[in-house]
Amino acid sequence: ICIFAYRFSSMIKYNISFQNPHKHFIDFTLSTSTNGEDYLDFQLPAWRPGRYELGNFSQNIYNWKALDKESNPLKFHKITKDLWRVKCMGKNEITISYSFYANHLDAGSCYLDEFQLYINPVHCIFYIPNRISEKYELKIDAPSDYTIASSLEKNKNILIGKNFDEIAESPIICSNTIQNDSYTVDNITFHLWFQGPCSVDWQKLKKDFSLFTSAQIKHFDSFPENEYHFFFQITPYPAYHGVEHTKNTVILLGPGSEIMNEKYNSLLHISSHELYHTWNIKAIRPIEMYPYDYSKENYFRTGFVAEGVTTYMGDLMLHKSGVTSWQEFLKTQNQNLERHLMNYGRFNLSVADSGFDSWLDGYKLGAPNRKVSIYADGALCMLMIDLEIINFSEGENSLNTVMNELYTNFAQKKIGYSEEDFKNICLKYGGENIIKIFDNHVYGTKNYVPTLKNQLQHIGLRLKDKKNPSLSAQFFGFLGLFQDKKIIIKKVEPNSEADKKHIAPEDQITKINGKEINKPLNEILKGCEKEVYVTIKKKFTEKEIKLTIGNYFSLKEIDSVKLKNTKQIRNFNFWIS
Repeated sequence: ICIFAYRFSSMIKYNISFQNPHKHFIDFTLSTSTNGEDYLDFQLPAWRPGRYELGNFSQNIYNWKALDKESNPLKFHKITKDLWRVKCMGKNEITISYSFYANHLDAGSCYLDEFQLYINPVHCIFYIPNRISEKYELKIDAPSDYTIASSLEKNKNILIGKNFDEIAESPIICSNTIQNDSYTVDNITFHLWFQGPCSVDWQKLKKDFSLFTSAQIKHFDSFPENEYHFFFQITPYPAYHGVEHTKNTVILLGPGSEIMNEKYNSLLHISSHELYHTWNIKAIRPIEMYPYDYSKENYFRTGFVAEGVTTYMGDLMLHKSGVTSWQEFLKTQNQNLERHLMNYGRFNLSVADSGFDSWLDGYKLGAPNRKVSIYADGALCMLMIDLEIINFSEGENSLNTVMNELYTNFAQKKIGYSEEDFKNICLKYGGENIIKIFDNHVYGTKNYVPTLKNQLQHIGLRLKDKKNPSLSAQFFGFLGLFQDKKIIIKKVEPNSEADKKHIAPEDQITKINGKEINKPLNEILKGCEKEVYVTIKKKFTEKEIKLTIGNYFSLKEIDSVKLKNTKQIRNFNFWIS
């Protein structure tokens, strides 16, 4: 590793390089003045904004060193798992060097191989806690034919960030295979970067992206930034993940061969979702995250706003802009409803409490039936609130009115909003019935179905029964994953046939009717009439049991009614127009 020393004031300078990309280690040197301090603390973030769980990124740090400007070693020790303290008494400048293991590819990670250098700086760039507002300079030593894609100010291979917050929010992709184009809406340039194997239909892409971008800007009356970047990491295998940032997003999607056909709607939905985050969570931010504390959990209960509103509005904006059909939009709402009804955690933790607990067990399935999703369940709550506002205001206001007020009165004034702020604004535009939705569903665990049924009547829609497409769920009350000629149980409905026969998550089904499993469960069960014999393997036992067909994991779906009255027609048209 080469050590670079600089003479400067009020700036932290980084050199970023790599030597053997197949080993996945990125080399970093950080140089800074000491400002006469006897010691300096160097903090690596413990989490990244946009994912409300601890990331423990420091587990990937290797060969951490501290040197003076003559390359003499300085004493240091760790204060916490991701905070280093360096003794620098009598030194004017010091340099930190280390390597970071980058061998995980998703929308919020770091990755290095022979084809690209991909960095999310919040994983691997240090800040000095009492100098977090200091300017950064990142010099990237990469092959001369590599393009450097970033939303940071750029001068050749040098990137400038005005403070650590901007650095943390600015992913970097360096490659000689990256594809690039752009479109303009309201004099704002939106850059499209594609890294990975895919053939992009730029004309189709820019037309659709321009439409939903324009619709979102119109609803907020302005855009928070002067430019925006979509960074697409395209894989040859199935993938779906997005991470929002202040003026950009990274989206992981695959396989690349399906991006412009089978996966195109997925591309649209995740892109609209991430763009909406530019307002909601990056600009309209909870008071608990104003400012971010990167060193520990930032507990908050408004995940139903951050992700619930965004999930709902991202899909709605695609339909409002004419990019997706009514049937496609309805499909997204029914997917949210199915996720809700398939999760018995809805009777244990509210969506607000589940969001708070993301800091506890992250985004994993966790203990069975413990919590719900701030995405799907949050979106359903926001659908109910939106329809109540529309009906109460007789088609004059909507959830978008609420978000506009949050943007104007909080985001544009650089202040965070509280739970009560959001609730009171919804009450202001939606009347007293809004309180019931908050009490029963946002903060409570009451059955969503009666309320949702009532709200849908405002726009001439209804709920109807739907058979579960998973036959194992429908017949016996369990969901399983087909893997290596066995079924791994993932969900069991309480008091179902499977539950009564003592089947539980992580049990394995090794045989059905005495035969090895060599095809998906639906194909095996489609001819089943009354019962089936399954061989269940637990950690210490294996036995055959009989399962008798019943009706479990019942689902419902949103559907139209044949006749709408005048009020329903008005509300419906206001909702989707």
